[in-house]
Amino acid sequence: MQREGRINMGKRLNSFKYFAPLVQIVLCPVTILFLWTVFTGPEVIPEVKEELVGKE
Repeated sequence: MQREGRINMGKRLNSFKYFAPLVQIVLCPVTILFLWTVFTGPEVIPEVKEELVGKE
């Protein structure tokens, strides 16, 4: 009975190793920053001040 539990546990751990790279990619700071920039977008549009722009 206990041996069956170990085999089940081994299969479960074996299947987890395939998901480990996905978890690492999702939790990677570079990925988080990239997704943040993609989904937030350029919300703040800088206003150009007339004084600073050279008038011709």
